[in-house]
Amino acid sequence: MQPDLHRYPRIVERVLRDDLLRDFAAVLIVGPRGCGKSTSAAEFADTTVDLSRPGAARAAREDPDGVLSAVSGCLVIDEWQEAPEIIGAVKRAVDAGVGADRYLLTGSVRAARQASTWPGTGRLIRMQMWGLTQGELAGDSSYNPIDALFADQPPSGRSELSRSDLLERMVAGRFPEVLDLTGRSRSRWYEGYLRQLTDLDARQVAGGRPEPQKLRAVLSSCAARTGQVLNKQATARDAGVTAVTADAHLSLLEDLSMVVRVPAWHDKRLYRLTRSPKVHVADPGIAAHLLGLNAIDLSLDASAVGQLVETFVVSELLPHLEAGSDVTFMHHFRDQSGHEVDVLLERRGRFVGIEVKSATSAGIDDAKHLRWLRDRLGDSFHAGIVLYSGQLPIRLGDRLWALPIGALWQAPQ
Repeated sequence: MQPDLHRYPRIVERVLRDDLLRDFAAVLIVGPRGCGKSTSAAEFADTTVDLSRPGAARAAREDPDGVLSAVSGCLVIDEWQEAPEIIGAVKRAVDAGVGADRYLLTGSVRAARQASTWPGTGRLIRMQMWGLTQGELAGDSSYNPIDALFADQPPSGRSELSRSDLLERMVAGRFPEVLDLTGRSRSRWYEGYLRQLTDLDARQVAGGRPEPQKLRAVLSSCAARTGQVLNKQATARDAGVTAVTADAHLSLLEDLSMVVRVPAWHDKRLYRLTRSPKVHVADPGIAAHLLGLNAIDLSLDASAVGQLVETFVVSELLPHLEAGSDVTFMHHFRDQSGHEVDVLLERRGRFVGIEVKSATSAGIDDAKHLRWLRDRLGDSFHAGIVLYSGQLPIRLGDRLWALPIGALWQAPQ
């Protein structure tokens, strides 16, 4: 039975319920506009203060401590960035042990933009929220593929999805409101979303007046280069802006959770490693829209499909990073001799390498870079996975497997 189109079980709700709200007095949920932050936070609210309402925002700016003084239970403060003064009031309330039992704040920007003296430091535990995973869409928020990849044996189930099924899921994106739209209606929704982002949200976050056309041009360049090593000069050239402007706009797009930079992994055991990050558009549907590609167009563009399949995999893994059973970091790997691994997961000195292929078949040669890395990392190399658009798991060698991309959300039977 399909879950309600507008109410899915969310990973962030499980983590809040089972972990964060039990152990911490204040939690900050950040993520892109429209990903479902307010809906998830409402599940825990005894009282909600919605700062997107002008009257509530004005009261919070003028007397933030007064706004918090009369509440109890779990207080949800929605769109906190409309009245940043509320953060200091939450800190004071937590320090004094007064007011609500728990504070849950939501917003569309990253706390990282704040200065090091931001009053929330050390008081608010930050939880990043993203768009819907395929597991959440199927009604399951409990299965964590990253935990599964670090288990004694990796996931081994088959997938019933065809390559065209995967491409349709990629271009649909991960925002709850757009998933049941198609064709022109989907395009209109994305256009409205991007206008809101560039015309309004960006100004609110940046505190200045970034030019919407330039910001969109930088985001479009990121879409064209998604899944590639970041080249700021090339991005500036694509967007017709200076390198300084491109760099500032990239940081702003990160703050808006529109762009993700996956850092390069480096280690003293290996030499001549690339240190530049990879850039990914956080939502594959937005990337496809900016590129003007639907599922059929994508299937005919070998270059674009390879990039977007990798971005689809990265965007599927991101929500699971903070929800795993142990701290896990995501990197990519590349050296100057041409060895590269699309995604390198690191957990307590152990590594899982992931190569992403859009093809419906996979063989030993697809794991050559994983095999090279395995031989150099030795016992710390836990597993190498080739994710591909086929349906069957295939063993490719010692600690090397090819798995269907669907293994990221389908627990082994």
